Amino acid sequence: MATQTAEQVSAPISDLSALPARVAALRLKILEAAETGDIERLRTPVEWNEVPPLFERGLKKGPGFDPLDALKARSFDGKGAEMLAILKAVMEAPYVRIKRGPFQSFGWPAFAFAPPTAPNEATRLLMLKCLRFADLGALPPPYHRVRIGADGTWHTFLPET
Repeated sequence: MATQTAEQVSAPISDLSALPARVAALRLKILEAAETGDIERLRTPVEWNEVPPLFERGLKKGPGFDPLDALKARSFDGKGAEMLAILKAVMEAPYVRIKRGPFQSFGWPAFAFAPPTAPNEATRLLMLKCLRFADLGALPPPYHRVRIGADGTWHTFLPET
């Protein structure tokens, strides 16, 4: 019988120099794309992966599959601008180092992986920036979060509760 290894999540980290070079490069490319407000600019960091990152659960891949369509569909404006604003807020936040067995990844924003018991005002404002407009009243709030492998592979950008 296989045993599951629990994830070990670090305390929040703000030091970007502590990121592996490939993770830091991908983060920068994602931020550059998000700052433009043009969802198509996100295509470059998406295509750095051998397999596209997951932007929604249960996504069926097939002919004509475009991972950016999931972000456009989830965005209030239908063009992806809301999701880019959320992605920018997520990637500018402190992060955590996540270890599961021999594997290591990095997760943004830190509060989505290690929720604070009493967030200060700055953290509460950041938490709001990591939610879709349509989800502002949801309980628990489905904060968006990103996970990038230590090798620089972008795994996910999903809302999590």
